[in-house]
Amino acid sequence: MSLLANIQNGDIGRAIAEQQQNLDPIRQYIFDHFGQNGLYAAYFLVAAAVLLLAYKVVKLSFHLMLFVALPAAISAFVLSFVLPFSFFYLLPATAAVFTLGLVLRHVAYSEG
Repeated sequence: MSLLANIQNGDIGRAIAEQQQNLDPIRQYIFDHFGQNGLYAAYFLVAAAVLLLAYKVVKLSFHLMLFVALPAAISAFVLSFVLPFSFFYLLPATAAVFTLGLVLRHVAYSEG
């Protein structure tokens, strides 16, 4: 079975065991060429990369909530009283405007 099929069936232990077979040659290569300290360094590198990725995803989700979802909902609510359109008709348009604003904000203030 594939990884996703095992996870969907609830057999996570089998899914991990099957993926372990794919990672064993890499682990053995690192151990043979760099020893136990090289293996520790590889584990540390992978853990740092995963934590950095998780940090970026959490940061992006907070930015989406703070700079897109909340202002879009508030502006659609206010505009629904001013314009003859409903809240749910205006929400996609305001979300698109604030998403574009967030993208332009990150482009303007990006380093490099």
